[in-house]
Formats: sequence, C-alpha cells, structure tokens
Amino acid sequence: MSTEAPPQQTAAEPLLSVRHVSKHFGPVVAVDDVSLDIHPHEVVGLIGDNGAGKSTFLSLLTGFYRSDSGEFLYKGKPVTITSPRTSRHQLGIEMIYQNLRLAPDLTVWENLFLGEERRLAGFIADRRGMRTRAAEVLRQLNTKIRPSELLGNLSGGEQQAVAIGRALLFERDIILMDEPTAAISVAKVEDVLRLVKELKEYGKTVIIVSHRLEDILDVADRIVVFYQGSTRHVVRNEGLTISDLVHMMFGSETHPYKQANGAPAAQAPAPVEPSAEEA
Repeated sequence: MSTEAPPQQTAAEPLLSVRHVSKHFGPVVAVDDVSLDIHPHEVVGLIGDNGAGKSTFLSLLTGFYRSDSGEFLYKGKPVTITSPRTSRHQLGIEMIYQNLRLAPDLTVWENLFLGEERRLAGFIADRRGMRTRAAEVLRQLNTKIRPSELLGNLSGGEQQAVAIGRALLFERDIILMDEPTAAISVAKVEDVLRLVKELKEYGKTVIIVSHRLEDILDVADRIVVFYQGSTRHVVRNEGLTISDLVHMMFGSETHPYKQANGAPAAQAPAPVEPSAEEA
C-alpha cells in the first residue's frame, strides 16, 4: 500500500480520478488498490520495474482490461470504461502504443484517419477534406511531414509525430504514451519529447510510461512510482535526479520527497494490444 500524504487541494477539478482500482489475473495482483487524480494540462510520468503494473494500469484506462474493483470519475462524474471505443469517444482518451499500431503501406493522412474516416453523404470518403485537415494538424505539430508521404518511409520519430497527430486530430483530452522513445534513434528522442511538451501547451493531459528516466525528468510535472501493482510514491518533479527515482523504485518506502496529489502486487501478463475490431 502507498504511504502517500493526503491529496492536496488544487484549483482545477481533476479531469480523471481513479479510486481504489484493482485488477487480478487469477492469483496475480496486477493493479492493487490504486487511487490517482489526473489534472488538465499536465504531464504525468509513470515509472517502475518490469511487472510493476504500469502497462496494466494504462490498459484499464483504455478499456482493454476492465477493473475488478474500484471506480473511475471523469470530470467528477462516475463512468464505466467498458471498451477502447468507450474510452476514446466518451472520455477522450487516446493510447499511443510502443509499436504505434500504424499502417506502413498507407499514406500519412490515411493513417491519421485510420478507422475514423470522414465521409460525404454517409458513404463517400472525403479524401480531399481528410488531406486538408491532416496538413493542418501536421503544421500544428511543426513537422515537415507531408500528408501524401508513405508512412513506412518516415523515421521512428516522425511516425511518433503521426501517432500524436491523431490525438490532436480527434481532440482527445488525455493522451497515454507507452515507451514513446524506446524504439527510435537517440537523435529523434528530443523531437518526441518536444511534441510531448507541445501537447501540454495545446491543453492536453499526457500520461507517459518510460524506462528512460531522463525523459521522465525532462517532461513530467508529476511522477508516479509503481511497485508491485501499487502507487508507491506520487511526487512533484521538483529538483529530482535519476538517483532519486531509482531510490524510489527500488529503495525504502520511507523517503523525503515532496508528495503531490497521490493516494492510494506480482507480475501480470503483458497486455495484448487490441485489434481494430476491439478498438
């Protein structure tokens, strides 16, 4: 169980509140009594050892897994997250997976609208309108990517930009990012971190999972440390170092770090990304 201080009062109502949520896979406790408030216009970093519960927690937010107990509140009202489609369309949550779930043989604009194509008169694809809107989003992200480019010809960092573009295109409120810098070159890491910061500037909330602790320190306003399915620490990113984060992940639960709006374990099966039909 977490030893966090009681949540501090903030001026803004939480965008999303998680209350005493748990998830089991048989005898394995993957997420254990987690409570957390997510506020508008912030970046929250999730860290922890492998099997600590981070990815399962994201899967509960997306609706790919359903919690066994606890509740979710969206803008103060109780909600039930039953599927990825519910999460995406009713709660404004967009998940960007580590492997991006994009189609390399399609163009950038086709990937941006993949599964949510615009149609004229209900059945004719509005190709011109989608290309125009895709170009607007790409300009908003300050990239030089052209809508007509084949996605497979782009670098890993540029493909991340396309995945992020979907969140802006469909005006999602909360963007979940699972290891966004794990599979790209070092030269492109800064580009992805810049995009994360720009999402916050656009008024979005970002929850990011990463084993690159330096990336978390670069972009996060608050950091949540998962340990055996629970939120062991929830701290403000103020004057922290990589050594501090490592100590919070593997050291004693007693610590001097400043708490930040947090409250209230074994390795769970790795979440399987939903198919297009499930999404």
